[in-house]
Order: sequence, then structure tokens, then C-alpha cells
Amino acid sequence: MGTLSTLAMNLLILVVFVAVVLVALRVAQSIFGTSSKKAAATEVAAKLVSYPTGSSAVLRRRFVKALTGQHVIMPSGERLAFGELIVRVSPEDLERLDPDGDLERLGDDGATLYRAHAERSGWAVPADVTVIVEVDPGLRSGWVPPARGSGRAEPARRDPAPQSLGWDAVQPGPSPEPRPVRDAATMNFPALVPDLDDAAPTMNVAGLLRLERDGRSTAIGPNGAVLGRLPESAVTFEEPEVSHRHAAIRRAGMQWQIKDLGSTNGTTVDGRRIDGEDWVTLHGGAVIELAGISLIAAFDTAGTVHLRGLTSR
Repeated sequence: MGTLSTLAMNLLILVVFVAVVLVALRVAQSIFGTSSKKAAATEVAAKLVSYPTGSSAVLRRRFVKALTGQHVIMPSGERLAFGELIVRVSPEDLERLDPDGDLERLGDDGATLYRAHAERSGWAVPADVTVIVEVDPGLRSGWVPPARGSGRAEPARRDPAPQSLGWDAVQPGPSPEPRPVRDAATMNFPALVPDLDDAAPTMNVAGLLRLERDGRSTAIGPNGAVLGRLPESAVTFEEPEVSHRHAAIRRAGMQWQIKDLGSTNGTTVDGRRIDGEDWVTLHGGAVIELAGISLIAAFDTAGTVHLRGLTSR
């Protein structure tokens, strides 16, 4: 009798545990806006667990997998590639993927890889494929969450395939036209980015962000920063009410954004509390408060510069 009671109790505990896990995954799914519980679990792990990278080659494979695993399956079975993908990496992983921290170059290489994979896999591919790489200081090193896609190719009308005679492996196919490449291949990926002819090339330059506290100004690097009581925090906090990892700041294109990292006492921007997973855009003069500790966001001027005539040193 005692054995049966113990078994029943263990079974009940297991059922309760599974139910709690399912509810937690459903909540995480709604928070992260993912389409499946598996994706939600991946997002949670990316925030909480440091994953050993092993080597730069392993990290590059994870970066490629985060892109090439994304597509849409139609009821007919046809697979459609996305026109735009957003992939996030941690600041530490950005340095391993591209030592220069060139997000645009990394995105161009990712788009080339994604298109090549889609074409090899027989997916319908849009005319233009764009990959945007974002640095997310809230991610743990080694994790590259699945990319988020938007826009997709239209289902293509295909001619009936000719009947195979069993010699497909040895029949020569049409020779692809050579594509121009630029000299500087990046990241050791097996893909080179086409060179674009531009009579007046320009480059967008994001303004430099500085955080001011008690008369001291601290510059935030292009890879963003985590703010809190951790030793690596861009701004030093000794107040116990500030969490160890309190908030994260990142550069997104021409903007700077901030997000609370689940801190105990919260983060506000201009008096409005920011919670959850939403990134909030900062403007010049914005008042950021970490558990009531105030910081002022100040920007240098952002704009566009012409690249013609510039030389590297």
C-alpha cells in the first residue's frame, strides 16, 4: 500500500511539473512573440544560459543555421524563402564573427549565404533578400537565436519536371555566370559579396551615445553595453537597489535603444517604466532611471558621409 501511495505521489508531482513547464513556455511564447514553444524555449535559454562556442568556426555554423533554417511551407508543400531576416548576436560573438564589428558586411554575407542555400534547396526566392544583424547585449555569448523573417516569395508556377532517366547525377547542368566579388572576403564563410558600383558611395553614421551621471560622461561603444552592478558595466553602480544585470543598450541602425533585463526595481525612460522584451528608442536628453538612479542620454550628431576620396590608414 505504501509503495502504491509513493508511486501515485511521484506521478502527481511529475504531472504538476510538466503542467508548470507548459504554462511557462506558453507565457514565454507570448512574451517573445514566437510561433512555437520550442522557439520560446530557445529564447529563454539565449537570455539565461552561456553556451560554449568551442571555436569561431562553430559559432559561424550556428550563425548560418540561424538563417538557413527559416522559410515558409505552403499547403502544397512548396517552400518560400523570406525577403528580410533579422538575426541577433551578443557583443562578444560579433567580435568573433567579424573582428571589425561591421554589421552591414556581416548582413551582406548572411544574405548571400541564405539566398544560395534557398536556391540549392529549391525554395522560391524573392528578388531581393536582406539580412539585418542586430547586437543584443541581453544575449548570452554562444547563443544565436533563430532569425526572424518577414516578407516572402510568391509561389512560383513551375513547369512539369521532365521524367528522370536515372542519370541526373552525371548529366552536366548549365554553367552559372561568374559573379563579381570584392577582394575582402569576410568571416571565412564560403560566400563572397558582390561589389556594387556607385558613383557617389555614402555611409550612414550613427551618432555617438554618451550617458551622463553626476557630471561624468561615459561613451557607449558601437557594440552596446549592459548596465548594472557587474564589473563590465559601462557606468559604475554601487547602489544595492540596482540589479547585477539591470538594463541593456544597443545600436540599431541610426538609433540607440534600451531594454530592461528583468531587473528587480525596474527601468524608466522619461518617467515611463519599460518592462518586457520591447526595446525603447532613446532621444537626446532622455532621462534614464535604473531603480531611481538617473542617467542622461546625450548624442553627437548623426548623418551621412561620402566615402569617395577617403583612404584607410
